[in-house]
Amino acid sequence: MKTLLLIIDDDSDFIADFSILLQKDYDLISATNSSDGIKLFRQKSPDIILLDLMLNDGTNGLEVMQKIKFEDDSVPIIIITDYSSVDNAVEAIKLGAYDYISKSPDLEKLRLIIQKSLKERQLKYHTKTLEQQSDHKFKFLIGESIVSQKLKEQVTLFAKNDNTILITGESGVGKEVVARHIHRLSKRKDNPFISINCAAIPHQLIESELFGHEKGSFTGADKRKLGKFEIANHGTIFLDEVSEIHLDAQVKLLRVLQEKEFERVGSTKIINVDIRIIAATNKELKELVDKNLFRDDLYYRLDVLPIQVPPLRDRKEDIPALVAHFLQLSCEELKIPFPGISTEAINLLRQYDWPGNIRELQNNIIRATIVANGEEIKPHHINSRLHQINDSDKISIDKIPTTLEELNEMKKESINAASRAIERVFLENLLHKFDWNISKAAESIGINRTNLHKMINKCGLKKNGI
Repeated sequence: MKTLLLIIDDDSDFIADFSILLQKDYDLISATNSSDGIKLFRQKSPDIILLDLMLNDGTNGLEVMQKIKFEDDSVPIIIITDYSSVDNAVEAIKLGAYDYISKSPDLEKLRLIIQKSLKERQLKYHTKTLEQQSDHKFKFLIGESIVSQKLKEQVTLFAKNDNTILITGESGVGKEVVARHIHRLSKRKDNPFISINCAAIPHQLIESELFGHEKGSFTGADKRKLGKFEIANHGTIFLDEVSEIHLDAQVKLLRVLQEKEFERVGSTKIINVDIRIIAATNKELKELVDKNLFRDDLYYRLDVLPIQVPPLRDRKEDIPALVAHFLQLSCEELKIPFPGISTEAINLLRQYDWPGNIRELQNNIIRATIVANGEEIKPHHINSRLHQINDSDKISIDKIPTTLEELNEMKKESINAASRAIERVFLENLLHKFDWNISKAAESIGINRTNLHKMINKCGLKKNGI
């Protein structure tokens, strides 16, 4: 399908000439006055508009442009002007027009302007779509736990300025979700957010991917390619697994951070960029610096505003809310009614430590939704591996070692299970003593209510076993 181009101009001869020149590459529709032009815009939803600034029906082209932009800000508008009204054309660009051309344009230049405007529109549409999907599928840090609230406050604060951010945390905790949220809260929110997984790109191609390359710069480079930094200009670039960038590319990355400039592979032309960098890693960068595997100057440039995303095991009180969210998403994708989930199933999920974090939880909810087949999700619908792990914790109190010899003979896993068993028995006795009065129980052992609640949730204890 060809690009649909709308021409609004009171000069019918000009429209006819333009139609002959452009009909090979574009589908053309036209109007000779503002009212017909706006009507066609609403009926046909053109991909791009050529608009004359001086219309004979007494309407200023700027007014027409503002009406169109009010209804669809994404459609590119190219102003048609003569040399006497260049100032008005410049004013139109300030108000949102993409560019302007003369009444006798260079056809090749016009084609380039149209192509460039359509590419930018497509990129903005793609970015907006991704952000809408992200808003829906990856709500930012669902839950009201203390660690979640602190992280939300930190993210909101850091989004207000333009410094580099380094996000750390285990795999699956949602580092990219945090980065996208920062972008949406920042002054760059209307510009691209470009994400790149540095670990997924071969070392020999990382520079080309980040900074672009010229045609013929290496074997297989059969045409010029724009790098991610160039595409993300004026927006935010997210470098996931930044620790995987090799040392040569680290030098170029450092230059972008310091000088806001770089060169494509195979070129000496300097390209300037205005961009915010958010990096992420699940490794200890400082340890890599000590081993000379990561540049110390780059590390300090990245670690201006550090954010530590907590693992799911440190915010288990958020699990019910996360489960409800992922369950709703699963039902929407499977096109089935919301089945609900039993208290026993929730308790089972809360007892597991989730080494794969939120990503693992979401995958388990998808699986459970499919297995339950429209019924309420119960423990037997949940991955059997979770049952096996939780069963291993159920060590009898009379099997807990009482001598050093018995302790030395125990495996590490058994020691951990024994520790959990001791904690559970202690809490059961404590809560029974104070008739589940959390405040009094916490005070008696010298901790606050919040920490005691965490211990209770960790052990999966419920009043009267409910």
